[in-house]
Formats: sequence, structure tokens, C-alpha cells
Amino acid sequence: MKFMKSRGGLAKSGSAAGQQLSHLGNHPYVAAAAVGVAALAISALVNRRGTKTAERLNPPKGKFLEIDGVQLHYVERGKGEPLVLLHGNGSMIQDFESSGLLDKAAKKHRVIVFDRPGYGHSPRPRGTLWSPEAQADLIHDALKQLNATPAIVLGHSWGASVAVALALKFETSVKALVLASGYYYPTARVDVAAASMPAMPILGDIFRYTLAPLLGRITVAIPDAEDFRPGGNAE
Repeated sequence: MKFMKSRGGLAKSGSAAGQQLSHLGNHPYVAAAAVGVAALAISALVNRRGTKTAERLNPPKGKFLEIDGVQLHYVERGKGEPLVLLHGNGSMIQDFESSGLLDKAAKKHRVIVFDRPGYGHSPRPRGTLWSPEAQADLIHDALKQLNATPAIVLGHSWGASVAVALALKFETSVKALVLASGYYYPTARVDVAAASMPAMPILGDIFRYTLAPLLGRITVAIPDAEDFRPGGNAE
């Protein structure tokens, strides 16, 4: 009798599940939402695994400074007059390294390259609006700890804004500025709305852990236009 009851319970349970699926089928928007949530959950798990693999294959090459709770990652090479390199958005220390600039500059200077907050191996703590001025404060405190002032400061792209803020706030700590491809005169841009999505509460977090890494991989996989020219690399 117990066995029969158990089978009956399973049958009832299966029937209930079937009714629920049928119920969802009658509400396409609910079904689509459920599929969307499941897809996001799967992509988050895939991205998490990929992140762990990337971290294992690319350990920090430099050292860390703790400044107001921020673990700031930096690489230092060479001797001589201090030269600070600040990368742009979507970049990190490796950009200066892969371009050869780091090794070449280190022949004549004491080169210090930072992963700005949120890039490379430097975390981006919540609760702080990481404006150019806020990052300038962080970099200045780091240079003080390293006894590397006054320094020549090179800022690339968004890093140029940090370099300018550093010079304006701490004039005696900056000997000279080298600004490359900076964005100095902000204007209204249509792409601001799309670019601001990762900064939105909740939605930004969902995007960061699910779609953003996948979109990044797709972007990397798209061949450059020059690859399709005669003599290019496209197969």
C-alpha cells in the first residue's frame, strides 16, 4: 500500500508539473522571461568559470599597495627619474607592456605602471565615485608611499583625465605631463546611455556578470577591416 501511495504521489506530482508547464505555455511573456532568466544564470556560471581560468593563467606580475582599503596593483621597472604610466578605459598594465613602451622607457627611467581601480588586478570598491579627481588622490598617495615624486606622468585616453587631475591637485608632485589621445572637452554623446549601463545599480551587475564578458569575446573575434584587404590575414 505504501508503494502504491508513493506511485500515486509521483503521478500527482508529475501531473502538477505538467499543468504548470501548460500554464506557462498559455502566458508566452512569462515563459520568455523564465527562459531569459535561465539563460542569464547559465551565462553567469560560464563567465565565472572563465574568470577563474583567466585569473589562474594570468597572475599578478607586480606588487600591491593598500590605500584607504584599495589594493592597488602596480609594476615597477628601471632606475632614474620617476615616470608614471596611466592606462585608459578597458585597458590595464599589459597594454604598456605589450607595446614595448614599458621596457623601452625603463632603460632611462624608473617606470611605475598602475592598474587603475576596476582594471587588471586592482579592485574597484563600491561606495566611491571613481572620478578623475578620486583616482588622482589614490595615485598621489601611492606615489608618496613609493617615494616617487615629483614624477613625469603619462596618461593615455581616460588616463589622461586622471593625469590632468593629478597635476591640478598636486602640482608639486608632477614634474611634467604627457597626454596621449585624451578626452579633454566633454560633449553630449548618444553612446553615453549605452556606456552607462554597467554603472546602473542591479542592472549593471547583471550585465557585468552575464552579457558583458560574452560581448567582449564576440568583439575580439570580429576580424579587423584590414584583414580583408589584399595581403591581409583573413583566411
